[in-house]
Amino acid sequence: MKKQWNVTVNGIQHNIEYKTGFGTKLIVDGEVHKLKSQNPFVVLIDCPIIIDGAEVRVVVIGNKADIAVNGEYVGSHERYIPVRKVAAWANVLLGLSCIGGWLLCGVLGLLLGVLFGVQYIKLNLKDKNGGVIGFFIFCTAIQVLICWLVNFSGLFALPY
Repeated sequence: MKKQWNVTVNGIQHNIEYKTGFGTKLIVDGEVHKLKSQNPFVVLIDCPIIIDGAEVRVVVIGNKADIAVNGEYVGSHERYIPVRKVAAWANVLLGLSCIGGWLLCGVLGLLLGVLFGVQYIKLNLKDKNGGVIGFFIFCTAIQVLICWLVNFSGLFALPY
């Protein structure tokens, strides 16, 4: 994934580029910076950049990247909320969904845990904690259903 922004600070235009692939990189006016996710399960980055005395923040949650200038996201025009404000319990639910999903139904469960986990983070940043709990219950129900279908229903049994 590659995302690029042009930001004007003090009348000077600066080029900011976010790249993923073999390592996550942030390129500011040709200068390369390596980035690391704050979460082991999903990409969660909130990186400050100081350009001519102004702070610009690159925020990546899952596969969505945006920059915040003066407390507002450039792409969505929403208010900037620091990623560090994600509640610890939302990260615990994300970990439970990923590890529990992997233990219950393998890679498919892990992928479901990651997909739903990104939603936990986004909802928690918007203070929609009931939505986080609802998504967690829904994700767990889907993972348990997949586990039951594969292991106990006989639908996927091999004929002898």
